[in-house]
Amino acid sequence: MAAIIIAVLIGAAVGYVIAPKGGGGATNTNPTQTTSTTSSTQTSTNYSQQGGTQGGTSGEEYTIKLAYSDKVGFYLTDSQGRTLYVFAKDINGSSACYGTCAEKWPPFYTETIKVSPGLDPNDFGVITRSDGKKQITYKGWPLYYFFKDNAPGDINGDGVKNVWYVAKPDYTVLVGYKEGLGLFLVDSKGMTLYFFANDANETSSCYGQCAEKWPVFAPSPSNEIVIPSILNITDFNVIVRDDGKIQLVYKGHPLYYWINDQARGDTNGHGVKNVWFVANITGQLPQTGG
Repeated sequence: MAAIIIAVLIGAAVGYVIAPKGGGGATNTNPTQTTSTTSSTQTSTNYSQQGGTQGGTSGEEYTIKLAYSDKVGFYLTDSQGRTLYVFAKDINGSSACYGTCAEKWPPFYTETIKVSPGLDPNDFGVITRSDGKKQITYKGWPLYYFFKDNAPGDINGDGVKNVWYVAKPDYTVLVGYKEGLGLFLVDSKGMTLYFFANDANETSSCYGQCAEKWPVFAPSPSNEIVIPSILNITDFNVIVRDDGKIQLVYKGHPLYYWINDQARGDTNGHGVKNVWFVANITGQLPQTGG
């Protein structure tokens, strides 16, 4: 309890609040393989905001809307209020959901993009999937429905198999998945986050040239740290480093980027010098680590 109080006090001092909304307990860290590895091709990004459907109320004109639930906070829906989701295996921006998977998680697409207040139209794009269908993306993540959502406001797909999450506009971190690496932390746009084996007790030992190659991860100032429901908010903390920078910590490990990761989903920093590893959601380092 003392650690949580300290985290809140530090977070408040630097403009962050560690809050439980949207956080839950992680359970199964080995998701069942149910999808094809077939990838899709990104053909266009960054829609301009366009006109909505004709007729109806102003709310019905939005083709992508922002909704709110006490359970998950703010989240994305289609024009009818049907919940939209992202998939951890889509970390590189291409859809990995085909066949039976796509029957349960139909891709979301709309020809006209008009977003409700609170959303930025520049965060949306479109990909052409390998099955020829088009799909809308948000911050690079392809968007889906869930077949067990029967009515507007249903959010039954959140946390399914620990790889499906409701699409939210304010995630601080998300979870990506790769074969051989499992589930690991990424930023809201799919850039991989790392642990440094030489760090201890929520204290960074990476400064100078090290910090140039491994930039610290600090969320944009906001009122709270927002995470997927399979993670636990008490596992996060915000520290002030010796160089005065703010850094997010997960399960005692300060989080970093790797300078040689050029695109979302890159994990080129994993195993560097046998002390740098993707930030696995278990919080554990490989046995070969420092």
